[in-house]
Amino acid sequence: MTKDVARVTEQFERALEAILARVVVSDLQIAVAYSGGLDSSVLLHLAAHYCQRQAMPLHAFHVHHGLSPFADDWLRHGEQQASALGVSFDAARITLDDATGSIEHAARSARYAALGTLCRKRGVQLVLTAHHQDDQAETVLMQLFRGAGLRGLGGISDLHGASLLMGEGVMLGRPLLACSRKDLATTAKQHRISYVDDESNADTRYRRNAIRHQIMPQIEHYYPGLSATLERSSRHWQSAQQLLDELAVIDLAASANGGALIIHQLAQLSDQRIDNLLRYWLLQQGASYAPSTAQLQQLRSQIMRARADTHPSLTLCGMQLERQAGMLVALPCTELLPPTDPLAIRWHGEPEIAVPQWRGSLLFTEAASGISPQRLEAHALTLQPRSGGERLKPDLARPSRSLKNLFQQAVLPAQQRPWLPLAYLNGQLVFAAGLGMDARHTDSPGGVVLGWRGEDGAA
Repeated sequence: MTKDVARVTEQFERALEAILARVVVSDLQIAVAYSGGLDSSVLLHLAAHYCQRQAMPLHAFHVHHGLSPFADDWLRHGEQQASALGVSFDAARITLDDATGSIEHAARSARYAALGTLCRKRGVQLVLTAHHQDDQAETVLMQLFRGAGLRGLGGISDLHGASLLMGEGVMLGRPLLACSRKDLATTAKQHRISYVDDESNADTRYRRNAIRHQIMPQIEHYYPGLSATLERSSRHWQSAQQLLDELAVIDLAASANGGALIIHQLAQLSDQRIDNLLRYWLLQQGASYAPSTAQLQQLRSQIMRARADTHPSLTLCGMQLERQAGMLVALPCTELLPPTDPLAIRWHGEPEIAVPQWRGSLLFTEAASGISPQRLEAHALTLQPRSGGERLKPDLARPSRSLKNLFQQAVLPAQQRPWLPLAYLNGQLVFAAGLGMDARHTDSPGGVVLGWRGEDGAA
């Protein structure tokens, strides 16, 4: 065994034991999410040998999504490899019905849901995935490009509850985060581990693949060892976030009344500590994601600093937030529908205008060419939903295309699309959230281009 392979084994076992020490479950059942690719094949090999020595049961769970013409072959390969290692194998087949949505997003959601079903079937409480150092680096870069905060920059954690992905009672563990893709390939070669190649991993239409194959190599040219550096930075950011969470627990103890927050107690804190506490509290209350800085500013101005005799409310992060008798209360949000009536927006030079009715914010950025600022200030923008038949011209050199066609080609989850408004100026469509500007309205030098950020941070 080479030094590199021995190091991978040591890193894996040390990380797995740290994970197991935090999973307090009697009669623990472990599974490996096993696609048959390089990463999960090495993970299955390492986990099988560890569990055999420890006399621990191990399962291999494979999800057949049918997207590749080789999916049946991968299923047979996975069953054969698991059998050779003496590991229990089980598979689930999923069908992606929504062909108009983001296949990448739909496949991920369906894959985790299928893993959750397999976990309940086999009584598994911990699923190991093969996310490694390079995956962590790519995730951190993607979050950085989105302008994420500490929680996002922390990237992939080694252990977390996966109830939103797989249901209650199941946790996800990542014991390979300290190992590089190169080291895993060396391990596979050394141990003659057989694996399959997923051809979709080379498709740079997906953002992660573009970062992996195009952006990361360019940065690595100037900063060798980038993946290891970003993985180390992610751990620093995770530690900083942990400290902020501990501070939030202290502030929550002084400000909570049951599940609500006492507003006059919050007012004694700095804006930074208020925001930190609100992020923590909203996640504890069941928010589907952490709010953005702009949303927290909106929450403070519209609810916390409202007059005591008013009862304002705000929909945020899938929650209905209300001020009741001096308390900030979070209620489960009833099923909301996107607006159907036009909404007028007046721009006065702000870089961002929150539009809670549409669960997002309209962004205004100076550009070499765009809409004349004078024109924007003179006329209201009108936000409204799609009605059918609209066309956009993203490129002056190409003909206009229907929004239906553009959305079908965009990597956007179908459930987001009803919440992506169209912006009209003087009755002309100038911008479609999620798609961009109409090039026919970007002819003014030193103009302004519009952008959109959903309340989950998605552009």
